[in-house]
Parts: sequence; C-alpha cells; structure tokens
Amino acid sequence: MYRKSLLILFLIFTIETAHSAENTSYTAHEILFFKPWFDMPSATGDWVGLRTKLEDNGLTVASNFTTDIGGNPVGGLKQATVYSGFLDISTAFDFEKIASLEGLALTVTNYLASGKNLSAAVGNFFGVQEIYVPGNYFFGELDLSQSFLDDTTIVEVGRLFAGDLFATSDLWLYYVSGGINDNLNSMPDNFFFPAFNITAWAVRTTYEPNDEWHLIAGIYNADTRVEKLNNHGVDFSFAMDNGYLAMGQLTYEHHQSKEDNGLPGSTTFGCYYQSSKFQDFDNATKPWHGNYGFYLMFDQMLYKEDWPEFMGPHYMRSGAKSAERIKNPHNYQTAIPADRPKGLTAWVAAYLAPEEHINTQTYQLAGGLLYHGLPPNRDRDVTAFCFILGNFSEELDGQSIETVLELNHRFQVGQWFYITPDIQYVITPNGQSDIDNALVLGIEISANF
Repeated sequence: MYRKSLLILFLIFTIETAHSAENTSYTAHEILFFKPWFDMPSATGDWVGLRTKLEDNGLTVASNFTTDIGGNPVGGLKQATVYSGFLDISTAFDFEKIASLEGLALTVTNYLASGKNLSAAVGNFFGVQEIYVPGNYFFGELDLSQSFLDDTTIVEVGRLFAGDLFATSDLWLYYVSGGINDNLNSMPDNFFFPAFNITAWAVRTTYEPNDEWHLIAGIYNADTRVEKLNNHGVDFSFAMDNGYLAMGQLTYEHHQSKEDNGLPGSTTFGCYYQSSKFQDFDNATKPWHGNYGFYLMFDQMLYKEDWPEFMGPHYMRSGAKSAERIKNPHNYQTAIPADRPKGLTAWVAAYLAPEEHINTQTYQLAGGLLYHGLPPNRDRDVTAFCFILGNFSEELDGQSIETVLELNHRFQVGQWFYITPDIQYVITPNGQSDIDNALVLGIEISANF
C-alpha cells in the first residue's frame, strides 16, 4: 500500500507540476488570480509598508518553512512514508541604522522542527531528508558582529554555527539528501560540528581583501552538552573540559559578478582540529586526544546563458560582501531564486579524516551537475544530479561504503516558493551488505514568509 500510494502521488504531482510549468516564467502565472501574490518577495508581503519601514530603521525579520515528504517503496529495513518539517525565524538588528554604531549588528534565530526520520526505515547513514532533525524547539544563533576596514574584516562573537560558513556551498541547497545539504555530512559524526540547529559559544573572523579571496577562521567551545535535545539550545554554560574546535577555510572565487563575462567558479580548502577526547574503536577504555581533518570543494560553470534579473534582497545578490550577509537574517533554507546565470555547473567535494580508530567515516566524496534554466522559459528552475560516497572506518566490522545517487528538479513557483520532486537511490545503506539497496521518492516544498 505504501509503495503504490507514494508512487501514484509522486507521478501525478510531478506530471501536473511539469504541465503547468510549460511556457511560463513561473508555474503560478497561468492562474492569474495568484500571480500578484507569487510575484511578491515573500508570502506575507510588506505588511502594509511596515516591513520596509522596519528595515529602513535597522530591524529585519525573515522566516522560512521547508518540508520533506517521502518514502522508500523499495529496499531498506522496512517500507515507510513520512513527513518532516523545519521552521526558522530570524531577526537582525543593524545598529548602524538604529544607533549610528558603524558596522555593529546582532542576529537572533529560532527554530521549530517536526516530523519523523525516513532514514530510520531505510537504515542508511546519510539522511535522505536534509530538513529532518530530532526534537522540536531550538534557540539558535546569538551572533554579535562588528565589521572593520571598509567591511573587509568581520569579527563575530556569541552562540554561532560552524555549518553556515564552513564546508558548505550555496549550490548544495538544491539537493534533498542530508549527505550534502547543507554540509559534507560525514563530519558531524566524526567530531563536534555545530550546525543547522546546534550552536556553540565561539569567536569567528572573516577577511575579504577583495571580491575573489575569502578567509574564515573560528574557534568554538566543544561542550557537547549543547546537543542535548531537552536543552533546546538554551544551555548557555561555558565549560572547557571537552576542549575546543578550531576551523579555518580559504576560498577563491572568480567571475561572480553579473557584469563579468566569464564563467563563475570557486575553489575552497578547509581544515579543523578538535582538542577533545575521543573513544578508540578498538579499546573503549583508551581515550584518544585530538582529532583533525581536511576538505576541498570546487565548482565551475561549464556553459553560460543569460543572467536573469535578481529580485531578492540586496544581501543575497551574487557578489554581496560577507558584512552585508552577516548584518541580515541567517536562513539555513531559503526559497528565493539564486542570483546566478542560466547554464550548466559542475562541482566536486572531498573530505578526509585520517584517524581510522576514532572516525566513523574516514573520507567522503561527492560531485554533481546543476542546470539553471531548464526547460526553456523556466529561467529560475534548477535540475540537479549528484552522487555522495562515504567510506566507513576499517575498524568498524561489517561496514564499508554507502553511496547515494540523487536526481531532482526544482520548480520555482514564485519569488518565495518552490516545489522539488526528488529521487534518490541508496546503495549499501550504512555500508552494510545485509540491508537492501533503497529507492527513495519524495517532494520538498519551501516557502519564505
């Protein structure tokens, strides 16, 4: 019953959505009654002018809700169809506008998670719903930032993520698998990596001498008690008994401007060291001190068409400085179409954690293709394919490599709303040959408010 109902729902929904998308700029434009609504920057609009007035005076509020609905009609531990959802509400205070304190800003975020984990039925390592997290309410970031030297240098202090800037790419937001969206997700199982709904006390510095080079360095308190669900992100204790996490990342970007005729691309190298104690797989009574790893990410547009007009907020435009982004709401998910030219982009990523005896996965490889602007006249739609491969430590008996293949198409229905039918195939779930390969069918829906 699960298989049939999910397959029918998936096929009908995909066919109807694709049919309504033909020869339109947005799918909703065929329904003229809804066109003005979908053309607004968010689902709730400008609040009769109040939103713009607040922003002009230094207060910006943003919200997004994303849901993943899917099931595994074939393979895994058992068949299931589940829903998961994630609501985030972000508020940013620009004290340059509020109190003439140049470069000073504060961002506060809150999250509400709901639903179940489909990977519990599949039995795999990389979550097939990138939006799923256990628990319910979480207090997120409390990020006080100060920019200096003509916004080339930013210092942040407070309760911060690592996953919002380290080991991530805006291109990966087009995927539904948690293996690559939002980060290289072998990492959180190997060491304390505050991301998505978990923050930690931290200090972080960003240096951007020009539009091409970006250097980020951060040090985080590695107190894992903040991960406990019943703390809801409001355990503000500061304890150094579990050490610290230090991360660094260098990025080179080129041809990111609309005025530049070249093909956009970037290369990123990052590394980390955590000073905590880690349990040895061979000897649970023997603590291992310290853990480290490296990652490399590369993307390059291969074929470029025209560059659609960007209708989103200024701080999300291509080439916006980090100082602009940090002063505004931090949304992990956003339904706003990216400021990017139409065309084909390829990307690859690799993560290495050398210490076999303490790391669950010793390396992760991933790569993919994205085409912005398919089919014709669908300027903001994105077709995405990727593979994700994670290798389990040789110290873990019975586990080898899990591989995920994903294909989807994002229908950008309006400025603030998209629908993504998604297909994933999980090979050797959890690296265990006794779990059948699984087909996962799903739909992701996201809206900004």
